[in-house]
Amino acid sequence: MDNSVTVVIPTFNRPKLVIRAINSVINQDFQGKVFCIIVDNSTNLDTENNIKKIDLDKNSNREIVYIKNNDSSFPIDNWILGTEKIETTYAKFLCDDDWLENNFISTLLNKMEETKAGTGIANIKLHKENKKEIKEVDKYYNYKKGLVSPNSVIDSYLKLSDILPATPTASLMLTEKLKESFFFALEHYECTRQLFGFDFLMNYYCSFDKSGTFMTNESLANSWAGKDSMTLNIKISLLSYCNFFALLRLINKFQIKLENKQLDQIQNTLFVIRLKSIFKKEYKEILLDVPFKSKANFYKIIKNLIKRVLIKIKYKFI
Repeated sequence: MDNSVTVVIPTFNRPKLVIRAINSVINQDFQGKVFCIIVDNSTNLDTENNIKKIDLDKNSNREIVYIKNNDSSFPIDNWILGTEKIETTYAKFLCDDDWLENNFISTLLNKMEETKAGTGIANIKLHKENKKEIKEVDKYYNYKKGLVSPNSVIDSYLKLSDILPATPTASLMLTEKLKESFFFALEHYECTRQLFGFDFLMNYYCSFDKSGTFMTNESLANSWAGKDSMTLNIKISLLSYCNFFALLRLINKFQIKLENKQLDQIQNTLFVIRLKSIFKKEYKEILLDVPFKSKANFYKIIKNLIKRVLIKIKYKFI
């Protein structure tokens, strides 16, 4: 099998950070062909000019494809344009402010081939920018390595167990699975246009369709949490609810049988979202018609609220 890989990097006004991301792709120890596709809708030419300075003469197995997107200001359109250009066996997205360890591709590709998995996911090292320093947290996520069951994914994103990585920076996929999951995710437009929910759905699509998602505990990817990072500036509840609806769509598509505790959590979360949607337009916009009823459990509401506050506190002091 041809083991060529494409890495798509959507970018917007980050001319220095995206070069770090590109260099991390170029410098992979993987010996096969790697295509790096950059889709750029920046408001200036700085990114394009910086990319032109990259020298690939010493590495014939690396190719940079630069696409200037002048037709849309929606971030998701960069991702769509990049996906349509992928022609290799394997592919991944890389956020423009993140970067890869040099053994990312080789390690995950070997694990995927060994386990015949459609997706490989690594742990991440978080780099959080504070006022005086950059704090690094290795192995940011806590989970067991190996193939991931749908039940584990459901428990994780219903907050019944430890959370799993959602960022596309952490994953490598068979291209056919990346495209299949990506375009399925896009059907929930109100979330995906804000870049919410689709990355989680893509990372675990192969757990649900039984082609397999393999996870390693090695921190093979680096996630940047600078002052302009989406990680720091998004509304956590909105992201969480988009992930929640992505999960419900996977459960529904693949007809997964739920445990009672999972169903209770789903019904309670739906109640909270629908209640919030009465007062705030942003929650109403992301609502989907799903085959689940809403049901209030005030003990769970208070418990989940406390848990969310504790997560925010923990992240703040990292």
